[in-house]
Amino acid sequence: MKRRMVIIAALVIAWTLWIGEGTVAEAGSYSVRGVWVSCFEYKDVGLCTKSEAEFRKNADRLFANIKANGCNTVYFHVRSFDDAIYPSSTVGWSKYLLDGGRAPSFNPLRILIDYAHKYGLKFHAWMNPYRITYKKILNPASAETTAKIVRQVKEIINNYKVDGIHFDDYFYPSNIKKYKNVKKEERKNNVNQMVRAVYRTVKAKNRRLKFGISPAGNISNCEKMGADVKTWMSQRGYVDYIAPQIYWTDSYGKKGKKTAMFSERFAQWQSYNRLDIPMYIGLALYRTGCRISDDGGWKKSNKNIVNQMQKIKAGNSEGYILFQYTDLYRSAAAKEVKNYLKKLASVRISKKKKTIRAGKKYKLKASLSPSRLGKKIKWKSANKKIATVSKKGVVKAKKKGKVKIYAYYGAVKKYCTVKVKAKKKASKKASKKTGKKKKKGKKAKKK
Repeated sequence: MKRRMVIIAALVIAWTLWIGEGTVAEAGSYSVRGVWVSCFEYKDVGLCTKSEAEFRKNADRLFANIKANGCNTVYFHVRSFDDAIYPSSTVGWSKYLLDGGRAPSFNPLRILIDYAHKYGLKFHAWMNPYRITYKKILNPASAETTAKIVRQVKEIINNYKVDGIHFDDYFYPSNIKKYKNVKKEERKNNVNQMVRAVYRTVKAKNRRLKFGISPAGNISNCEKMGADVKTWMSQRGYVDYIAPQIYWTDSYGKKGKKTAMFSERFAQWQSYNRLDIPMYIGLALYRTGCRISDDGGWKKSNKNIVNQMQKIKAGNSEGYILFQYTDLYRSAAAKEVKNYLKKLASVRISKKKKTIRAGKKYKLKASLSPSRLGKKIKWKSANKKIATVSKKGVVKAKKKGKVKIYAYYGAVKKYCTVKVKAKKKASKKASKKTGKKKKKGKKAKKK
């Protein structure tokens, strides 16, 4: 009876996961290593061009670089100000992508998705649902607003091979008089109706498609803006994951009064995650190496991102998202980025086991990831009497036995177990033939 109940429970869990109503967290991992690419970066990465050939070349370089920096997921701005970076029947073109005010003759979004997938990257369409300008938004209380947002979501998921839809932290703004008298509960209710509608739309298309939100890191501020994050993390039917922007160090504060702000906020978010949905923490790469008056930690240390990654994994969360791409190449962030890359370092070796005859050679291959670290792999034999290995990974078998051949980068290493067999003994026939040849050679010399 107990066994039967266990089987039934397992089937229920599997069904829940399949239908997309219960995405369960993968404890303590970097399963998502993401980066945001915002509309304000289009020009910097060479995407504002009329030439399709140039756009393709720059898009290829962009995603190759993202892969080289150890990321596996891209959250790409496709709707920033009630607009689009593709031909849309719902909204107009994004001005941030236009070159000289003219729309491209090609489809940028389709090209971007193709190149992201070429490098094995997941592509999530990042959308600001309400924002029109910094001082104007679509009215969250309006049914037409929700309908418009849903139309654009459908437009994207029905026509493009995206891996998910992603919203950020812009909901009810604090700087528009029109909405100042809208109460917190009403704000949350209006936003929740839209979030549920988008979730249902995404799942109706494909249950494997993901829908998630990246709210501000301060939960109190989230609720004031109408982002009902506690509900999203405790009731099904809202989001597949949550990505709070915890943009502080553990040295936050002025005049000697320091607060472990990152750790405190992280713990707070975890405590409200009743459903245990995946949580990918937004990390402030854009602040690294900067002098910030109320958060001196960004300037004092170049291991903030690494330390936060460690806390994320130790806290059983599932990954992070870096804001933003161009800061991976910002000079003031160079030391921080170098430490980040080292933290992700891993070595792969072409063979786990190999058998070689004594006197023979075999070349092992190894690769280092992230590739931006460069080709700095070193080789070492655990027992040079059995087999040696060159700087290029060429193993030379010397005598019978077993030995581990290591490929390593710093403290990160992988090995191949090499079994060395004794040299083949010459057969009797071969010995006779060799003997005859020697005799003939002696006779020839005498003549």
